[in-house]
Amino acid sequence: MLSLGPIIFGLILGLVIGSQIKLKVSDAQFTLGSFVFILIAGIIIAWQSGNFPFYTDLPISTAFLSALIGIFVGKLIFARSK
Repeated sequence: MLSLGPIIFGLILGLVIGSQIKLKVSDAQFTLGSFVFILIAGIIIAWQSGNFPFYTDLPISTAFLSALIGIFVGKLIFARSK
């Protein structure tokens, strides 16, 4: 059975963090390629982290993956340009 606690907490935490990310910080800029790289690296990290020892629903860290999704959604919804 899928545990919703880590998924909901990760999504809320990701939304908060994603709303605070600035796209244009002095000389560094996030491009589409950097977002794709972050997504791929996040999926690899979530796969290698595995689940919490008592959760046996998926072989991937659902909390980390939902936090990563929350960061992207928070960035899209609460876009800060400066």
